[in-house]
Amino acid sequence: MDIEIIPISKHIKIKDFDCGIEDLNRYLRQFAIPNDRKNIGKSFVAVDKSDQTKPVGYYTVSMAQILFNELPDSIRKGLPRYPIPAMRIGKLAIDLKSQGHYIGAKLLKDALLRAVNISSQVALHFIVVDAIDENAKAFYLKYGFTAFEEPPLTLVISLKTVKAAIS
Repeated sequence: MDIEIIPISKHIKIKDFDCGIEDLNRYLRQFAIPNDRKNIGKSFVAVDKSDQTKPVGYYTVSMAQILFNELPDSIRKGLPRYPIPAMRIGKLAIDLKSQGHYIGAKLLKDALLRAVNISSQVALHFIVVDAIDENAKAFYLKYGFTAFEEPPLTLVISLKTVKAAIS
């Protein structure tokens, strides 16, 4: 499947999107566009290039901070003991009919490249993600994220690691 990742807009037919997880479906249908307009969370949608109104996946990002004492011990070294700037991937979902085509990996790559691009203008040290369940957690672990002890479905990767992986 040949996809393009574009900012969410009212022209995308989000009502038919179904990833199998109602919370993620509801977010896209009810909150993604209003939150985008209010700059609460920016949503980006993967669409099939042959039909740019049909969403096959999406993700949402916003700026965040991580408290030093919440970080996994393995990545605390050398960091100040005050909140560390980050970009949060709050949602990432793939339509059931489009799963198995690496769209999740493409969306994640797009989000990580977006973090790299904004890091020259906005301070961020980490990309943090809130996995919806253990399957999502396994997905992020596969791409080099480190899980928090608490909450266990929160994961993080350093911007330095992302930059090294793409260069």
